[in-house]
Amino acid sequence: MIDEQFSQLVADSKKLIHYHIRRLHIMDRNGDFFAEGMVAVWNASRTYDPAAGKWETYLSWKIRNALIDLIRKDSRTQEKETLCRRSLSSTDASLWEDVIEDEYFWIQVRNPLTDNQWKWVYHHFIHDRSLKQIASLEGVTIDAVKNWGRHARRKLKGLKLEA
Repeated sequence: MIDEQFSQLVADSKKLIHYHIRRLHIMDRNGDFFAEGMVAVWNASRTYDPAAGKWETYLSWKIRNALIDLIRKDSRTQEKETLCRRSLSSTDASLWEDVIEDEYFWIQVRNPLTDNQWKWVYHHFIHDRSLKQIASLEGVTIDAVKNWGRHARRKLKGLKLEA
């Protein structure tokens, strides 16, 4: 009997959930907001007090606030992820700067390479440029830059660095 009543309540509440999703301009691609609305219907059915007011008003309020809470939660999560990405990228950059500033290391890398191979290492690793950018700066084809990189990698693979 209770299952039938709740099933009927769910069927009646679907339009109200969709109404609030549209009204709040929510793009619910994966159904998370609709599911949150269904949870709000369940919570409203458990916590409703007839002395407090009309059922429809209470249900609408519960659904709307549940959706707004989920929006806020998603927003906070997104902000934290953005801050985390920024801190990681700045940390990575500072680590990379330490590697770039180690002159002794770069002298050891430079010694076995030809001028063109060094250009590839310099532009690709130190300045983080693409093959197309390197080719444009040096006035050569992309294939030539690829060739420099291939030979540089081969030489550097066997390089023993001194501490």
